[in-house]
Amino acid sequence: MIVLGIILVLLALVVLFTLRLISRHAAADKQLVFYKEKRTQAKLLSKTEDKVVFSMDVPYENKSSSEAIFLDAFVRIYLPDEQYNGALLRGRVNHPQAPRTDDYFEARLVPPGEKDHLTVTFELTPRNGKKTAKEALLGMPDVEVALYVERRGRMELFHNKENILLTKEELQKLVK
Repeated sequence: MIVLGIILVLLALVVLFTLRLISRHAAADKQLVFYKEKRTQAKLLSKTEDKVVFSMDVPYENKSSSEAIFLDAFVRIYLPDEQYNGALLRGRVNHPQAPRTDDYFEARLVPPGEKDHLTVTFELTPRNGKKTAKEALLGMPDVEVALYVERRGRMELFHNKENILLTKEELQKLVK
């Protein structure tokens, strides 16, 4: 009977130790944080009659002592036709160490303690009667953009969604 009791106690200790390790690893995953409030103001990259290209940087930090992985990142722009139909606004996300001109995000390892940023690049083209990209941009309202990042740490895959507001004043400064 004593042997059975010792085995049960040891089994309980193993289970508790395992749960603690899992909990610690799960907490480490949540230490890869974004600082959307510290994002840069939109900066103009190029401007033609047909297109305005601008970008912003969103900083992040891996506060964990473990390596993490960015598997995918993309933006969703909340600008439905009912809100404003004078421009088509598209966006893509890149890491500065793996810049791309297509809509593909190159997965990358995020070492422990790394502080860096993701760059969100936007392309605005006029439509529905707006003659130039500048005219289309000057008529835009505030635009909410969701930055989605799919990542993995020590545990299962998880997502971040960071809503970022581009104000009409910030956008208008790009072409004035």
